[in-house]
This record gives sequence, structure tokens and C-alpha cells, in this order.
Amino acid sequence: MIAIGACAGFFVVPMNALLQHRGHVLMGAGHSIAVQNFNENIGILVMVGLYALMVRMGISIDSAVMLFGTFVACSMLLVMWRHRVNQAQFDSLHLVGMDKPDATDRS
Repeated sequence: MIAIGACAGFFVVPMNALLQHRGHVLMGAGHSIAVQNFNENIGILVMVGLYALMVRMGISIDSAVMLFGTFVACSMLLVMWRHRVNQAQFDSLHLVGMDKPDATDRS
């Protein structure tokens, strides 16, 4: 459990720092953290509700875990696809401070 907690911390802390840095550019660091926390809590409530529904329907724990894993993987693939489509239409990375380097910039 300690190792799992440490691994989660090594993932979450840099993600929150990145969110604060990028969020400061778009809407302010505090607002971006509030939006992230709201979305995380809504996600937890929805997933717990779906899990309770699956248990009530008699679905095994192994099947429920596989369904959740498949859902998360498919959701991430959809997000990646949407990002690529959006970037092809309009390069929005400059909005979060990721300007493309100039050809003359050699640093």
C-alpha cells in the first residue's frame, strides 16, 4: 500500500503543478485547481454509482474492473483523437505557453 501511495504521489504532484502552471495562463491557478477538483469528485461519484449498479446487477468484480479499465482506455483514446483534430484545425498550444520554437532559435 505504501508503494502504491508513493507511485500515485509521484504522478499526482507533478500533474497538479503542471495544471497550476498552465491554468495560470488561461484562468488563474486557483480556478483551474477548483475545476480539476470538481471534475474529479463528479467522476468519483459517477464511477461509484456505476459500480454499485453493477454489483446490484450481479456482475463480478473482475468484470467490473475490466469494464472500468476499458472505459478509461477508450476515453483517453477519444481525448487524444480530439486533441489531434483540434490541433489540425487551430494550433491552440500558444494559449498555454507552448509556442513553437522559431527556426532561428537554437537553444
